[in-house]
Amino acid sequence: LLLALTVIPIAVFALTGKGTSGSTAMDTVNPQVTVNYPNGGEEFYTGYSADITWSATDYGLNANPIKISYSNNSGTNYAILDSLEENDGTYHWELPSTASYTSLIKVNAEDAFGNVGADSSDAVFSIIYVPPAAPLNVNVDLSNAVDAVITWTAVDTTIFGNPIAVDGYIILYNETAYEDSLNCYYFLGYTDSATTSYTHYYVAEFRDDMFYKVVAYKDYRGEITQYLAKLNLSNSQKPLKWLENKPNTSPFGSSIDHSKGITWAEVQRRIK
Repeated sequence: LLLALTVIPIAVFALTGKGTSGSTAMDTVNPQVTVNYPNGGEEFYTGYSADITWSATDYGLNANPIKISYSNNSGTNYAILDSLEENDGTYHWELPSTASYTSLIKVNAEDAFGNVGADSSDAVFSIIYVPPAAPLNVNVDLSNAVDAVITWTAVDTTIFGNPIAVDGYIILYNETAYEDSLNCYYFLGYTDSATTSYTHYYVAEFRDDMFYKVVAYKDYRGEITQYLAKLNLSNSQKPLKWLENKPNTSPFGSSIDHSKGITWAEVQRRIK
C-alpha cells in the first residue's frame, strides 16, 4: 500500500508582549492654604512671641511642606521664618525687635508633585515697641488760685515691669473726666525725662473744673520729640490765658482745630 505524503512547512514565530502599568494619579491641583492668625488688625509687642496658625490640605503633601514668611512692608518683601515646617497648624514665632505697622504673614504649602498653594494675612497687623508704664501719683496744685501745677512720679519701667529710660512725658487735659478714654483728652504740652511737673497757666482763673492725664513716652525712632515740640503752642515762654482760644495755626495744616487743641488720638496717629 503506497501512501502519498504531503509535507507542509510550519513557520514558528516568537511573539513579544507589552505589559501595562497600574494607573498613576497626575496631581495638578495646588494645596488649599488659609492663614488663620494673625489675619489683620492684631497688635503685638517687639521682643515677645506669638503663635502663627494656619490650615493646609492636599491629596499628597510633602513630609515638611510648609514655608512661613514675614513682611514688614505690606507684602513688598518677605523674609522666610521657616521653610521646612510640619503641617501641624502652629508655628511659635519670636517677634522681631523692630516695630512695623504694615506686617503680614504668608504660608506656602507644597505637595509631592511640586504644586504650591499660598495664603497671606487678609490685612496688615502691627508690631509695636513696649510702652512705658503710666505715671503714678498725678497731682494738681491750685494754691495760687491762678495756675494748675501738675506733678507726677517718674517712670522707669515698661507696662510689663521691665526697666526703661523714658524720653519724656505728655500732658493731656479735658474739662470733663473720661476715666477710660485717653482719646477724649487734648494735648496740652510735654516735658523731658528729667521734669516731672507742668504748669497750666491761668486755667484756675477761668475754669471751675479741669482734668489731666500724663503719658510717659519712649522716642524709639527719634521723631516724637520733634513732633511734640511743634505742638507745644502754649508753653512757659508764651503762656496763653485760658479765656482766649488757642491760635488756629497748625504746623501740620488747617485740618487741626486749635480751639481746644489736638486730641490724643490724633497725636498717636501721627507719632506711630
